[in-house]
Amino acid sequence: MATVTPDPPSPPAGLVQVEPSVEVLLDYPGADVVLRSRDSRTFRVLKLYIINSSSVLGELIQAQSDTSDGADSESTQTQLPEVHIPVSSAILSSLLTFIFPVNTVLPSTLEETMELLSVARKYEMNSVLSHIRGSLALQDPPFISPENAFLAYSLAQRYGLYKEATQAARLTLKFALTIETLEDKLAIMPGAYLHELWKYRQRVQAQLRLDLLTSDAGAALKGFNCSQYAVGTDIPYWIELYISSIKVNPSRFDSIEFQMALAQHTAGSGTTRCSSCILIPVETMRAFWTSLAATVYRCMEKAESELPILGTEPNSRSHMGPLAAPLPLPQYMYLSKADIIVRTPDLTMFRSHKSVLASSSSVFRDVLSLPQPPNNERIDGLPVVDISEDAELVRSLITISYHIPSDLPASYDRILALLAAAQKYDMVTVQSSIRAELARGPSLARNWAQAFRVYAIASSSRLTSEMDTAARLTLDQPMTFEYLRDGLRLFEGRALRDLALFRKSCRDNLISCFVSFLDIDSGPSKIWLDCPQSAVPQNASPTLPTWVHDIIAPQIEELKQAFTRPLIKSSSIREKYLGALRRHAAQDHCAFCLEVHATKGESYCTQLEKALAQARKKACTTFTF
Repeated sequence: MATVTPDPPSPPAGLVQVEPSVEVLLDYPGADVVLRSRDSRTFRVLKLYIINSSSVLGELIQAQSDTSDGADSESTQTQLPEVHIPVSSAILSSLLTFIFPVNTVLPSTLEETMELLSVARKYEMNSVLSHIRGSLALQDPPFISPENAFLAYSLAQRYGLYKEATQAARLTLKFALTIETLEDKLAIMPGAYLHELWKYRQRVQAQLRLDLLTSDAGAALKGFNCSQYAVGTDIPYWIELYISSIKVNPSRFDSIEFQMALAQHTAGSGTTRCSSCILIPVETMRAFWTSLAATVYRCMEKAESELPILGTEPNSRSHMGPLAAPLPLPQYMYLSKADIIVRTPDLTMFRSHKSVLASSSSVFRDVLSLPQPPNNERIDGLPVVDISEDAELVRSLITISYHIPSDLPASYDRILALLAAAQKYDMVTVQSSIRAELARGPSLARNWAQAFRVYAIASSSRLTSEMDTAARLTLDQPMTFEYLRDGLRLFEGRALRDLALFRKSCRDNLISCFVSFLDIDSGPSKIWLDCPQSAVPQNASPTLPTWVHDIIAPQIEELKQAFTRPLIKSSSIREKYLGALRRHAAQDHCAFCLEVHATKGESYCTQLEKALAQARKKACTTFTF
């Protein structure tokens, strides 16, 4: 038998309907349920509206009602069943405006809007979710725009919103995606989200390379007397170039970019000037653009089908390497008079002495100085202290505290975790001992191939010393998405932004250093001014010899590509200098420069090397946590 759901009752006459952006505090006179927000604001409403909107909330209300029905009858006459909704009152009130017959209210910020959508999704409010998205679609400007696309993508990933994530991801295609150009956008996005965005762009480009080859968009422009046609076709060459440019750079898919390509083609001179294409009818141009757009959007949809939604921000600490099997403390440790047990989450227990722990750690000293409750757990008559670190790390911390030979973890990831634990418990001497042990051996921290990984993990653990060391090692490698690849997932947003700013600072210092060596008035290179190559007409300004200029100027140009290639090392400049001098002496038979080199060349090289080393060293590694 079919059941008919009655229409929801009309809102009471006394219920105030407010304008958007004003928090709505619903208080129905005939309310039969109370919703309580995370910040303890209450909303007295009719359960029928809620149940019709969300089966999930309906079950919560029913469960609470059943509990209330079993309570004392006198209390139930005055108290309504109360359901806790773990969101802020601002979000809850906005959500309720899309359920009850009042003016809808959208949050004022992008993040709150994303949270509102996620709450509606969490409670399976499909009709409410559509209602919210419909209201957002009417906003002008749109709530997701090119200006906030990266932030919107990051928030949509965090809140698990596929539709908004793909919408924002498409808009990011309008920008160049490089670590150098993103700047502050890096700080708003965890590395895992950025990694997926980069992979999305890679998939879009791959699909464009495939589908645009077979696209018939260019066919709409056949038959015009263009001055240049693509080889083997009757399609204008400039159209082929424009379509090919989209494959390499999706941001070129833009009506303004297309108009600029046409303008450049028709504004040529002589034989390259085309007076025919400018006469192509608007309808034909529109047909071309519609066909091209259909192909490009289809490529985006294919790439979006593989875009994962990661949800809660990933924690890079989960990449700290595998745990070793827990080992007991060394047998030669004097533990017969141990007076405390340190227990790890996997219930591994280590006997120790309070005095040793207190002397090694101010945190333990404070904890152990507190009076212990009489019902505190004891094992074998000894008090128990539970800590969150795993057995491998606790064993290393204890052995180092006793000043006996200690076994450091095998991987550098785990050593960083050990340093982080020592920092957490304010074990300054232990940290120093670990770092001293590393310095005596072939430290993995000096392995440039692991520099980005070490920096990312050290950053998540707030280990500034290791961050500084690793940051300087990254200068000897490119810093691009293609180079970092899966390593991006380890980075917190601010860590990647800070590393990019550090690299820019080093680059700028090195450029300034080289520019100072081009200064012929007071710079060190003025010793070469009397070279015959420097001869200039009378009254003209003196210049450096070509061979000296050609050592320095190319380095400045290369440094402008500081993210796609390693930064120059001071140790490499001497070889460049000697090679240029040998070629100059052999080709120009310059006795002057050979004489200057014999008397001042060593000093010149040393000065240049020191200046470059100092330029890299003085770059500030200012880290934000």
